[in-house]
Amino acid sequence: MNSKNYNYLTSLTLLVAMSVMLFSCGGGGKKDESASSEFSEAQQQVAEDIDKVIHDLPPPSEIPFLLQATGSEFNPELISSLDGVEAYKTSIDKAAMNLGIYATDVGYLASYEQVQDALKYMEACQSLAETVGIASSFDLDLLSRFEENLGNRDSLANLLNDALIVAESRLESDDRLNSAALVLAGSFVEGLYISTMVVETYPEDLLPEESRNLILEPLIKIVLDQKQPLLDLIELMGDLPEDDMINTMIGELNVLKRIYDDELDIVGDKIKNNNGDFVLTKDELTTITYDVKRIRGVITE
Repeated sequence: MNSKNYNYLTSLTLLVAMSVMLFSCGGGGKKDESASSEFSEAQQQVAEDIDKVIHDLPPPSEIPFLLQATGSEFNPELISSLDGVEAYKTSIDKAAMNLGIYATDVGYLASYEQVQDALKYMEACQSLAETVGIASSFDLDLLSRFEENLGNRDSLANLLNDALIVAESRLESDDRLNSAALVLAGSFVEGLYISTMVVETYPEDLLPEESRNLILEPLIKIVLDQKQPLLDLIELMGDLPEDDMINTMIGELNVLKRIYDDELDIVGDKIKNNNGDFVLTKDELTTITYDVKRIRGVITE
């Protein structure tokens, strides 16, 4: 996500900080200099926090392409149905979250060269973008370029990621950072959902258990690697103006955080200290698979 997408958050945070300092200091000489210094430090800290969020949060195409690179097969049942598009358009919050869902689905389809379905899902993104008020992010020109590059996975990924950057920038410029955060939340949840379900649905009888576990290990590690992006997303959403949907999503994301802090951290420690006697299996992901599926259901219902 481009740093300019967070200018509104920066301005809001710094405005609050300045107001507090001015109120407490009451003006005048050295106190003003002290307030100015504290303001500069606060500005620098917020900038560093924003850079961290930008660095850690994966774009919508990243996880699908990582999954494809492991050799896992395409599963059409993992993506969200297009049947819900019209229902999502009745709520800006729902439209924003499911725009993020479908954007990641486009990445999954494109990574496996399911080009015609990828185009259909891009059209769904365009429809939801209109509801959110950012139709220009998924305009006819973008759809045309997407169609022209259907045979080039990398180009499709770049077009998708750029479209989301434009969408989030437009939302920021209109002071609608809540909607931008919900797009990000939808995209993150869908990436984690697809990752866990690829592991969960891997055929039991395709290979001997030892060979199967070797194939699943890199897929499981992709899930484990999503802890920091999750923490960054929770922190970002916690800085936003409160509303019912933001509060709901913060609560749901914190459910995932507790799983990462508890059993998945234990798994991570076992991997680090492994002397050859620990084997990663899909059982390690049972709890998070259940809760990600449930949270995804909250978004797509």
